[in-house]
Amino acid sequence: MKKKLSLLLICCLLLLSLAGCKTKTPEEIRAEKYEALANAALTLVQTYNDVAQTAIDNGWEGDFQTLKLMDQLADQVEEITAAVNDPVDLPDVRLDQMAALAQQLTDQLNGEVLPKVSETFQAPEEEEAETPAS
Repeated sequence: MKKKLSLLLICCLLLLSLAGCKTKTPEEIRAEKYEALANAALTLVQTYNDVAQTAIDNGWEGDFQTLKLMDQLADQVEEITAAVNDPVDLPDVRLDQMAALAQQLTDQLNGEVLPKVSETFQAPEEEEAETPAS
């Protein structure tokens, strides 16, 4: 009798624990993916703006390579922002990819670009023309 009662209680507990489990609907999963993308994009935009302002403050607008890199990053930031503003046609996989790209760009800005532009830009010195020996 005790064994049967114990088995019955175990079965009841098992059923109760499984009853609390709920699978997410595709809409809930998409909403979570969109929220992750929106948060990553917001962080990226803030980081980009901070790095760009630091670059301007330290005179890096005079360096062609830095300007080129910042323009490339700005294009990618715009693409991600557009995905956040109009995610209707994006499949869930693309939302994940865009969120990962936003994180990667944020890491690049913080790890590669910010340390460089935090220093004051020093224009390369022009090579002095050699004067002919007299």
